[in-house]
Amino acid sequence: MAMFTTVAAGIGLAATAATTGMSFANAGKQRKLMKEAENAAETAMQEARKKLQVNVYDKLAIQKEPYELQREAMLSQGAQAIQAGVESERGAAATAGRVQMAANEGQAAIRTAMGQDLQQLEMLSAQEEGRLRDIGVQLDLEEVAGAQLAAANAQELAAQATTQGMQGVTSLGSQLAEQAPLFEKTASARQTKQISNTLAKEFKLDQPGIQQSIARQGMVDGSDFSKVGTLSPEDFKEFMLGVPASTLKKLKEQTTNNLKTQRGQIIKGFETGAITLPGFGPY
Repeated sequence: MAMFTTVAAGIGLAATAATTGMSFANAGKQRKLMKEAENAAETAMQEARKKLQVNVYDKLAIQKEPYELQREAMLSQGAQAIQAGVESERGAAATAGRVQMAANEGQAAIRTAMGQDLQQLEMLSAQEEGRLRDIGVQLDLEEVAGAQLAAANAQELAAQATTQGMQGVTSLGSQLAEQAPLFEKTASARQTKQISNTLAKEFKLDQPGIQQSIARQGMVDGSDFSKVGTLSPEDFKEFMLGVPASTLKKLKEQTTNNLKTQRGQIIKGFETGAITLPGFGPY
């Protein structure tokens, strides 16, 4: 049962440690993915801004050919009118004056029409420039908003992963603290078994004898063993499992040393005659 508990505790600790490591790894991964997304967005934004720098109306110009043809036609008509005046009774002078007046009016009309077309083209160009500027401002605003959102998301995800990692560290520490007594008891169980085996094999003691020998040691490293001689085997085992393994190790050394000393004194007593058995003389 103790072995099963120990294995289960080890598995729990390993799982918590793995989860903690994954949480910190996810925090780094989220930051990396967010950085890659920001770089891709920046590249796309730069491409969009390049396209916004082109105003298609700037490359357009008014068509001058119709006005040139109109001017040439007007001049041709004026020449024909003057020729007709020369051949008529009115005379070239009178005809030329009227032709010149008509030509001036025609030129003025052509200039006015060309000016209107040019003004219309400039107006379209200005409108397009304004439209592109508005799009650029909108892109700026969206870029700022996107950057703020991305930063907030990255910070939130990283914070969540870091928090999970710190919670894992805390949980791991708590589990270690909780399992520390278990591992201590497991070591204590091994020391208790070693004590029993040593006293039984080396000094031929049974269970009551083992407990009595330990009880005679009294206080060892802050633990009182003086009453273990009256305990049942089950209560004795439970008591020993609650003693630190380091104390049980000292108990084993002290008990075996005292038993060896006692055994040596008994042997010496028999040899010197200080100790005799009823019905027997000195050894």
